[in-house]
Amino acid sequence: MARERGLSAVALTDHDTTAGLAEAARAAEEVGIEFVTGVEVETKHRRGTLHVLGYGIDPASAVLQRALAGLVERRHERNRKIVDRLAGLGVAIDYDKIVAATPGGVVGRPHLASALVRCGAVADASQAFARYLAEGAAAWVQRETLSADEAIDVIRGAGGVASLAHPSKLRYESSLELETLLRRLRDAGLTAIEVYHPDHRDGQTRAYVEMALRLDLAMTGGSDFHHARGEPIGKIGFARVRVSYDLLAPLLDGRRNTRAT
Repeated sequence: MARERGLSAVALTDHDTTAGLAEAARAAEEVGIEFVTGVEVETKHRRGTLHVLGYGIDPASAVLQRALAGLVERRHERNRKIVDRLAGLGVAIDYDKIVAATPGGVVGRPHLASALVRCGAVADASQAFARYLAEGAAAWVQRETLSADEAIDVIRGAGGVASLAHPSKLRYESSLELETLLRRLRDAGLTAIEVYHPDHRDGQTRAYVEMALRLDLAMTGGSDFHHARGEPIGKIGFARVRVSYDLLAPLLDGRRNTRAT
């Protein structure tokens, strides 16, 4: 798909796992696309969603793998609570079967949404989230995870650089609030901000570019593509936004101040 869209480079940033990186690297080499290792970590935040992307990581890092193992276990704990709540609502899905059918065993809410579609509880994934899985919905459960500072430390400890993912999802009340957060995270080791994202409006993208320049942060872009094997293709990503290849080198240059452990 990346080759068909004419991409020069691509990163794989799965949530809480590096299990797909080796396969993705081989596929990228076969089609002549530069590959960047990555990961995405959900973190604690008082309002909205704060995810930290790690680029150029060493997948073999002991620091990284210990942290991810803990996050995966917390995912399972949360998912089982969601399944229990669904059962209380009269909707039964087999969580063990979902885990067994998921490559790498890292199950997220999209996998639960697919199961709800398959059992006929909802018509599609959007309805699954709206009715059961989104924050505030009937089966919603908050997940315990790392702080943003801890996630940045883990990524840097794995020799990578950290980027704030899709800032529009933070639910900040003013640009000053966002910039204050960015300054604090930059001081904690944040290297970049995801400027280009399918959910960003043009005005937001311009504001994020200006902030990145003002705060000396590198800029990243992502499709936020989500797809479970065997399921219909869902969120493809960019419809009209292109990310310049020129942004890659300044991003990865940030690794000079990190050391994989």
